[in-house]
Amino acid sequence: MQAISYKRVSSKEQGSSGLGLESQKADIDGFCQTNNIELIAHYQEVASAKGDYANRTILMQALAHCKKERCSLIVSKLDRLSRDVESIASLMNSKVQFVVVQLGLDADNFQLHLFASLAQKEREWISQRTKAALKAKKERNEPLGNLASLHIAQKNGVKTVIANADAFAAKLSHLVLNYRGQGMSLAKIAEHLNLIGVATPRGGNWHAQSVKNLLDRI
Repeated sequence: MQAISYKRVSSKEQGSSGLGLESQKADIDGFCQTNNIELIAHYQEVASAKGDYANRTILMQALAHCKKERCSLIVSKLDRLSRDVESIASLMNSKVQFVVVQLGLDADNFQLHLFASLAQKEREWISQRTKAALKAKKERNEPLGNLASLHIAQKNGVKTVIANADAFAAKLSHLVLNYRGQGMSLAKIAEHLNLIGVATPRGGNWHAQSVKNLLDRI
């Protein structure tokens, strides 16, 4: 089996653990070696996942190359293609087969679309929880992270770190507790959070211990 790899980071993700180009390359290379996939070309770009994917020049070049060679396009995570379910659906109709490392070779286009829909819905829910948490902090006259003045941030550095960690835990509490209530193990919860593109506070991947730490904070 032959494939072409595509890696993407946004400007703010370039230095984030678990999202960097090198990390994506390592995931793709390891997956291809395990599954006997020959990579015949590599594409990468720095671009936001927002907006029309057709405006991403490198992605369009990669898709055209795949059509020419009649091979698959492989990415480390589904959100490297897009974070928008409509864009994912459109890409699924582009007559290019997609392979997502974290979902495995058996994931078909229907499953990819399903995961994209789930990820978008959960991101919307997390966004709502984040706004609610920030509103509550504002009503309590607490500093709002980057919105706080430098003087306040320096004076209340430790408190701010704790408050931010608490706010992050609050916005994920319903989701993670729901998974736990379904009987998921810590490792399984971590796997699912990674699959839908939810990063840790530092922008990295989840592990059983990081999920346990989050639950302890909750």
